[in-house]
Amino acid sequence: MTPPRAWPTVFMKWRVRVVVPAMVAACAMPVLAACSGEPAPVELPAKPAAATPATPAVSREPVSSTPRQQVLGALTGYTAALRRAEQSRSVTTARRLLRPYLAARRIGGLIEAVSAIWTKGDRFYGDDILHIIGVRIRGRRAFVHDCDDTSGMGLENAATGQAVPGSAGVQHANLVTRLDQVAGRWMVESQLPEAVPCEP
Repeated sequence: MTPPRAWPTVFMKWRVRVVVPAMVAACAMPVLAACSGEPAPVELPAKPAAATPATPAVSREPVSSTPRQQVLGALTGYTAALRRAEQSRSVTTARRLLRPYLAARRIGGLIEAVSAIWTKGDRFYGDDILHIIGVRIRGRRAFVHDCDDTSGMGLENAATGQAVPGSAGVQHANLVTRLDQVAGRWMVESQLPEAVPCEP
């Protein structure tokens, strides 16, 4: 079992004091629909056949999306891929899952951090609730600021299921994610927890 300590961030050279590695907020599928400001789709009951005029088939794919939607979609894809990568307990699988979402030069460091958790016999448990509080896009660079509830997650021993003392998250985790547009795709470049209070 690993006591809480200053973990190196996954993407930065300096060290910051965090309860769980900097990727904790990104290791679970976020609940973006409730926080993105976009209305959730509502399924309506079908009309009787006689009352429904014939219409051409319409693609379910969106014709276009706003830059904000693209950025949040990339972040959602990354967090889902990171969660699956951590659960895979396989370096090869983790690399494959992360490649479409994470800047190539950052994958090695993240795999190293996750592998260290596996080597200690630990794994992440639980899910976070992501609260987006700001999206700033400047040309080919975007910053997503969120205030996550990570209190339902932490580290546990993979064999016993016992929680690692002091590893649980917090109710308001302040996190900034930078994404860069590369060949038309938004890729996660860095994530950094901020040591200041936040409110969702």
